[in-house]
Amino acid sequence: MLSSLDVSSVSPYAFAPYEWVVATASFSVNPGAVQNRRIVDLNRAPHDPEGFVRFDADVRILRPQNGDHGRLLVVVPNRGLTGGVPFSLDTPLAWDPAGAPHPGDAFLLERGWTIAWCGWQWDVLRDQGFLGLSAPVADVEAGWLRVEFRPDELTANRPLSDSQFFFQFADIPTADVADPDATLTVRTTPLGQKELIPRNEWRFSSPTRVELDGGFQPFHFYELVYRSSFAPVVGAGLLAVRDFTSHLRGGYDGAFAYGVSQSGRFLRQFLFDGLNIDEGDHKVFDGVFGHIASARRGEFNMRFGQPSLTHPLTPGYGPPYDTASLLTRQRELGSVPKIFFTNSAWEYWRGDGALVHQDAETGADLPEDPDARTYLLSGTDHIGAAPIKEMFPVANPVHVLDPTPVLRALLVQLEQWACDDVAPPPSRVPRRSDGSAVGRDHVVRMFKTGHLPDLAALPWTPDLDPDSERWPLEVGEPRVALVSAVGADGNEVAGVRLPEVAVPAAAYTGWNPRRHVDGLPDVLYEFVGSRLPLQSGGTPMEETAREAATRAAAAELVAGRFLLPGDLDRAVAVALRYFDA
Repeated sequence: MLSSLDVSSVSPYAFAPYEWVVATASFSVNPGAVQNRRIVDLNRAPHDPEGFVRFDADVRILRPQNGDHGRLLVVVPNRGLTGGVPFSLDTPLAWDPAGAPHPGDAFLLERGWTIAWCGWQWDVLRDQGFLGLSAPVADVEAGWLRVEFRPDELTANRPLSDSQFFFQFADIPTADVADPDATLTVRTTPLGQKELIPRNEWRFSSPTRVELDGGFQPFHFYELVYRSSFAPVVGAGLLAVRDFTSHLRGGYDGAFAYGVSQSGRFLRQFLFDGLNIDEGDHKVFDGVFGHIASARRGEFNMRFGQPSLTHPLTPGYGPPYDTASLLTRQRELGSVPKIFFTNSAWEYWRGDGALVHQDAETGADLPEDPDARTYLLSGTDHIGAAPIKEMFPVANPVHVLDPTPVLRALLVQLEQWACDDVAPPPSRVPRRSDGSAVGRDHVVRMFKTGHLPDLAALPWTPDLDPDSERWPLEVGEPRVALVSAVGADGNEVAGVRLPEVAVPAAAYTGWNPRRHVDGLPDVLYEFVGSRLPLQSGGTPMEETAREAATRAAAAELVAGRFLLPGDLDRAVAVALRYFDA
């Protein structure tokens, strides 16, 4: 439970009649409580004289100044960042982890929502302003773990963490810098054949860094397997989010969780472990919204877990994949929330997006779970409209399709479902039954222009043991990978189609190969889609007809409750701008 909420400051919010609260939440949990028994190594953590395990987390609250209590949205920070106010348009790209988030067009604020963030990652560097957690450290013997990385440029040495790009995380030190049994391997595709690098060609330059003779080569995939005795109780982050929400929710008429990418995978772990019920047997979240989490979880509740991981395979990427199986434990305990899972085309092309709603071995469509909906946001990619992807070494031009208008319409649907029992429309995903779910090779062969990936190097989801504690991880046979079929123009036919996709100026994909490097396969670059010429060719639509067709496509989304009426004109204007790009 949350034992105290220590407020550091309460300041007026610059953009609305709200206030910004900076605080630290302290927790005291009983390792013997049935609601906590899923948390790995909690019983091995230090405890106080009463037998409770204590830890704390950074929290932030953006709440109305007038004290009104409407709905509560708890945002799971992605790698310690608050980001902007969720579901807002016109939010500028900002990089100030310690500052209050920009509201954009203040969609949630105009509706009186309270928005809260709770740190949950032990490996976030809190002294730099990121929201993190001081996890207790378990008393364990040295055991095996791995660090994987893929540099985009020649790198002399590497930290023993998933630090990359703009992010730095806490390291898990080796127990022995001279360990003769530690191994380093390299491969040229994410799941390709590994080559063992001789032990005398690499070394631990310190307990937290590794170096290789000649440096780590660009676009190669390295895996270091080594031993450590440093074991934070990673799953304490799950309890922090649970108990922080439980503490707040009594003053609100509905509590919802929202997580994007890593944070969405965290929410899948939260549901898998049956944590939507607190130590007092009270329901925590009424609704859970996981965006671009695909069918994965992560290292959010395991010994030597690295919650920051971006790319490497991990046991948490194993089953259960589909929603009904994911909810088995929560359904046995009760307090199942209403759930939305949304994914971009990229998650499907990575080889695991369809596993949320298909049989992993046969590819057959699975029945709709009564408490969940899944939606493919057609043609979009993992990063969306963020300009950062212009910097990536990709072969094709990128696009900036923004699914935010659809996402906020879906939030309203989730709110209505959880609080007013107004059911949302059925899931919109690729299905075998109607021919809209096909293999990736079929789609690639439809494209006559643009740089195409090597079919043999496409990523895929292997059969994994979700309870494995062995490294290197044993990788089994591929699970069936399905994506949306495309029309003659190259755009996806399944899912929720933005007006830009329904009346396209180009073919928008969820895949983009890395720029070609002689001697290496043309693999997909992570998270990024392509903007390619319409594959059908033909005469461009006349301007008046184009505007009418785009407005009709937006109106169809409004009728289906996938676009709010107030966002229609903007959606049309944005879509038409693509014809001038």
